[in-house]
Amino acid sequence: MRARLLKLAAALGMGAMAFAVPVKAEPLDYFLVPGVEYDQGIVKPEEVFGHGVGDQPVRHDLMVSYMREVVEQSPRMTVETIGYSHERRPILFITVSSPENLARIDEIRANHIKRSNPATADQASDDLPVVTWLNYGVHGAESSGMDAAIPALYHLAAAQVPEMEETLENSVILITAVFNPDGHARRGAWVTQYGSDIRALDPAHEVHNQVWPGGRTNHYWFDLNRQWLLQTQPESQAWLAKWHEWKPEVSGDFHEMGGNSTYYFHPGVPTRKHPLIPAKGRELLVEIANYHRATLDKAGTLYFSEEGFDNYYVGKGSTYPQINGSLGILYEAGAQMGIARESDQGIKTYADNVLKHFRTSLSTIKGAAAMRTKLHAYQREFYANVAGFVKDDDVKGYVFQAPEDPVRLNMFLTFLSRHRVAAYKLEGDVKAEGRTFGAGAYIVPMDQPQYRMAKALFGKITEFPDKVFYDVSGWTLPAAYGLDYAAVTGSLRGKLGAVADGSEKRSLVSPGEAPYAYVFRWSDYYAPRAVARLLDAGVMARVAKEPIEVQTTRGVVKFGRGAVIVANDLQTVPRASIHAMMQQMTEEDGIEVFAATSGHTLNVGADLGGRNSVADLKPVKPLLVVGGRLSSYDAGEVWHLLDHKMKMPVTLVREDRLSGINLNRYTHLILVGGRSGLPKGMVDDVKAWVKAGGTVVASRQGAKWAAENLTADKDDKKKDDKDNKTPERLSYAQKGQKDAEDVIGGAVFESDLDITHPLGFGLVRRSMATNKNTTFVLPVPKDPYAQVAVYTDSPLISGYSSDRRLNELKGTPMLTAERMGDGAVILFADDPNFRATYLGSERLFLNALFLSAAFDRSYADDEADEQAEEMEE
Repeated sequence: MRARLLKLAAALGMGAMAFAVPVKAEPLDYFLVPGVEYDQGIVKPEEVFGHGVGDQPVRHDLMVSYMREVVEQSPRMTVETIGYSHERRPILFITVSSPENLARIDEIRANHIKRSNPATADQASDDLPVVTWLNYGVHGAESSGMDAAIPALYHLAAAQVPEMEETLENSVILITAVFNPDGHARRGAWVTQYGSDIRALDPAHEVHNQVWPGGRTNHYWFDLNRQWLLQTQPESQAWLAKWHEWKPEVSGDFHEMGGNSTYYFHPGVPTRKHPLIPAKGRELLVEIANYHRATLDKAGTLYFSEEGFDNYYVGKGSTYPQINGSLGILYEAGAQMGIARESDQGIKTYADNVLKHFRTSLSTIKGAAAMRTKLHAYQREFYANVAGFVKDDDVKGYVFQAPEDPVRLNMFLTFLSRHRVAAYKLEGDVKAEGRTFGAGAYIVPMDQPQYRMAKALFGKITEFPDKVFYDVSGWTLPAAYGLDYAAVTGSLRGKLGAVADGSEKRSLVSPGEAPYAYVFRWSDYYAPRAVARLLDAGVMARVAKEPIEVQTTRGVVKFGRGAVIVANDLQTVPRASIHAMMQQMTEEDGIEVFAATSGHTLNVGADLGGRNSVADLKPVKPLLVVGGRLSSYDAGEVWHLLDHKMKMPVTLVREDRLSGINLNRYTHLILVGGRSGLPKGMVDDVKAWVKAGGTVVASRQGAKWAAENLTADKDDKKKDDKDNKTPERLSYAQKGQKDAEDVIGGAVFESDLDITHPLGFGLVRRSMATNKNTTFVLPVPKDPYAQVAVYTDSPLISGYSSDRRLNELKGTPMLTAERMGDGAVILFADDPNFRATYLGSERLFLNALFLSAAFDRSYADDEADEQAEEMEE
């Protein structure tokens, strides 16, 4: 065995030393540059960790301690905590440069930032240092992408060579570590738990196979490398604020990929580039790649580039910089979950991956410093070109509004502010796309430094030269937020009012004690959170199923469908306590509460105590199925929504434990996307539970499973006709593009929403946007009222979908809601909570929980059932 391993190691050019790697820690010298003298006064990693780098996972708290100690010992560095993870682990930000530069770092930053504004770009000197940013550890399971920060930091602090002095004089190096401390902690605990004295090389060993959800994601199972754009997680909010504070010219992003791959660095596939990324940016990526090639060639390391990875979705750490005037560079090492593992290329080690990332960290710094004046010129040109783009663009701005939900609108303004996209209150009226926008609307002009970013957020792209996507292909953000928006092609002169960045607080009148009842709108973003709090406290609340005009202490107020009514009558909770909760809703949830003076409304047959026009709300006790082969992303979105945003309990149960759970304790069973359904033996039990009053809420593949197993009519199933066509013969060279032709590349689809259905309450526009990345079609229910949302005849808003898929999907259901006995089955073809960003469809999901009992089945179906029962009798 030893001889075979030595032979494999020799074939890779590593010699006998490669076999020794798995059985002992490498000394610090293994990671450092040969021939360089190091300051021995700088603390070494093993002195703090108690083990060498690559010997076992580095605990996050020890890494934090080590980094702080190195910075304290080095005059070349400063450190600050820029944020905390969900689990309250700190995210450190380290600034590295010469002591002289650090002494005037604020002046350097202020002058550097001038380059990113056409109005001040000429004032920025080209003698300024280049600004280089290094991202470490965005994916917790990709450990070498994090631990490479350790030798990199030590080298920058301790290297004693003239080249280092020159590099520091010409560079400001920004290191963020660790991007994802919570995911890293899970990964570290797993590897430590299964750690062995004799390294486990077998890929089948548990140390290499962390259980669901793994360590890739953060606490709520979000992929933080998709969060540069979406900004729903505290980690990404912390680092993006710092990124824009500096606007670095080069951004390195360190990852791991499949274990049987070698080493990758950008540039990516030439045809898979977002059209707003300048061609010059790619040229500079090619140039700086020469520094990586030289470094890895010298080390004899196998590598590749311009293959597999793209630069289309602007929300990744290597692509977001490119839409903001920087060079974003992705680095990927062959994954190493444990400490060492067999692969098709021989033994691969955690330490060797750290070494490769360390080397390209240095080549990034070296290349950026050498290209300093070119990068200055590129960033200046990137922003200077905005004027030409604005002149040639028929769209002069985007106007948007959401008068029904000021909180959601404010969240969007905050989102824009995070990306430094300027928005303004709209002055007067503006006509756009056949509609008139006025008071309460906001506008984003195209004539601003962040033109490209604004265009990327609002624009719609549906035609692509390359149909293969590494991530989503469409992400029109105002549609995702459920806003009423339009492109403005006329002049914006005199239309820009005060700057709007989401910081302005809504002023609400605290409700006085209600003479008869309290009423508030379901359309307010946090209304579900408030209702959950009320119901949990034992307060009786009801929902109006029709629009109502209510007599209140502030006059007659109109409410749309879904208004929540909390009457004084029939309550078991003291009035003083209910009033205090109403005040809390106003202050904490931003909900405008009205005090009704009478139960009579100005609408015929819709009084507050109505029988058919009003429905009682019941406490929601959801069970979310997790684990198995279900999507941790989808499950994490539900968990995050209910637990973190709505502050309501949700029980998480692993799929393999579900058969032993008493479903009668729960009101809702939530099934998300993934590759698995419920155990076969549970189908009848779930059906019985639904008929007794439970509700299944399922999305994507979970909806497909539910449609096939819970609501399908066996008598209607027909065998597919055999396809007698002669199989088509294709050239293998076409495979990549041909296979992608009929997929849906994470596109934004539009549905027509029935806003009169209880599941549509709180939403005032029939247009509903969802992210679609599956091709299955939900069956059409027999109940004519059960198709709550249906894809439009032209459903593609932005992103890629083939004509074949569009024809298959148009006019089919996106959301169905069927009664089954006393319960319901509610199915989403798409993920309504996608990446915590689609706030419109997110409300549909919350409606599926809170309003699942508020809709009735077709009376025609009831009559048919009654006739059938009579015939049986």
